[in-house]
Amino acid sequence: MWPRRRQRPPRRLCPQLDDSQLTRTLTHLEAQIAAQGDNLAEANDRGALTYPVEQVLRDAADDWDRRMHRLLVLSTIPEASVLAHHWRSREPAGADALLLQVFADIHRARATGTALDIDATMRLCRHAAALAPPDPAPWVAMLSCHRMQRASGAAVQPVWEAVKERDRWNREAHREMLGYVSPEECGSSALTVQFLDSVTIAAPPGAPVAALSLTHSLARYRRALAAGGIEALTAHRHWNQPHESALVDHAVATWPQPGFLTHAAALADLNLLAYVLTKATRPRDAWPVFEAMSAVATAWPWEFDGDPLEQVQESHRRAFRARIRSGR
Repeated sequence: MWPRRRQRPPRRLCPQLDDSQLTRTLTHLEAQIAAQGDNLAEANDRGALTYPVEQVLRDAADDWDRRMHRLLVLSTIPEASVLAHHWRSREPAGADALLLQVFADIHRARATGTALDIDATMRLCRHAAALAPPDPAPWVAMLSCHRMQRASGAAVQPVWEAVKERDRWNREAHREMLGYVSPEECGSSALTVQFLDSVTIAAPPGAPVAALSLTHSLARYRRALAAGGIEALTAHRHWNQPHESALVDHAVATWPQPGFLTHAAALADLNLLAYVLTKATRPRDAWPVFEAMSAVATAWPWEFDGDPLEQVQESHRRAFRARIRSGR
């Protein structure tokens, strides 16, 4: 999946990861938006801007993992809502246009803290689900909406089952459920452990949900830091606990291996592992992970400690120095 060669520190953040077609689409969009200026609406009416977006989603076909990744990245473009609005006006029966609108609205609400019209968004989700019955994306969006409004388990369960029927190991849906069952939201520590155990036992090696337990472990570490006092002072010991240490050891031994992680967001999961190894003061173990990352950096989770690009670059340098000192 990724080449093994001497890697320099990442020079930019790459939310698209190693998806070359998505990268070309984003580059084209950026150039076209800059060139259109005040004529953005007119260009949209002609489909000049939305066509590459339509194409990159269409080309993913029924690779639901790849489509989900592309939808999530495209939804973060500042002009995503405008693009979706004009796309929907030209193609009112298109599920992809609806989904771009939905995920753009959800992203904006989470990024800015503004309120989301849950009822209107759910209507769009149900419409998209009716237009594209096999697609799990509308149901993933419904999970997001339910999570944002702290819906009851009775409301969430059938949506969760609908996602699993369509894409058993959908990465984004599992991340939504992990948040939903957490004690900070609608669950408890016991329910979170139960959920993680059920996933870990059943998921095949290298599944798109491979990073779920490590994501939860990082959340617990961050909570200890945020608590302040003695908890914050001793938070670094979190990574030395037997369960956490074994979790990280397993990831180090498997994730960087070529062909083990093959899902669309694999490089994002490797960023998570590199970050955790940095926090666990294991820079020598982090070097093979940085090699596997192929200089592809993501904002999360590096942004926890400041400018994400600066953080990943400094961690990369520390890992390389540790590798040189070890002679390996």
